[in-house]
Amino acid sequence: MYISDISDEALMLKAQGGELDAVGKLYERYSKKLFNFFLRLTANRDTSSDLTQNVFYRVLKYRGSYNPQHQFRTWMYGMARNCLSDYRLDSSKHPNLQDKDNVLSTLLDDEVSSNQASQDAILFKAMENLPFEGKELLVMCKFQDLKYEEIAKITGDSIPNIKIKVYRTLKKLKEIYFEMDG
Repeated sequence: MYISDISDEALMLKAQGGELDAVGKLYERYSKKLFNFFLRLTANRDTSSDLTQNVFYRVLKYRGSYNPQHQFRTWMYGMARNCLSDYRLDSSKHPNLQDKDNVLSTLLDDEVSSNQASQDAILFKAMENLPFEGKELLVMCKFQDLKYEEIAKITGDSIPNIKIKVYRTLKKLKEIYFEMDG
């Protein structure tokens, strides 16, 4: 059986049983997605890297509290939100320099056309003007490919509320985008 055939939940059961290298396999699966999740929300590579590491430290530390009847991904993104919340509280006390001008190059694929890159740059800047909650929901829904049901479990909100908030945020993003695009 290939490691890719083993579910996330089975890997967490192995980790709970003492096979700590199972967390390493989960890291291989999710570290890039989490890094991009944090990068889109913090616009800082170093912070995104630190937060990604912090999530997997918490996965390891709190592996005993994981319930295998629930999706690992939902549990992990809940931890990611907690790490991000802790960071935002701390950074409000100790502001740091942001690397927003260079973040887009990390998010964009080298093969995109210059026109597409220009549109993506406008989109990235437009997203910076959204309220944090809306931006977070869009990142989870549109960039992390989480389902509304998963987002509802992660945020503790209802599915209808998530749908409404995503719709309103997309509408606001569209307004900002076209205003910036001229």
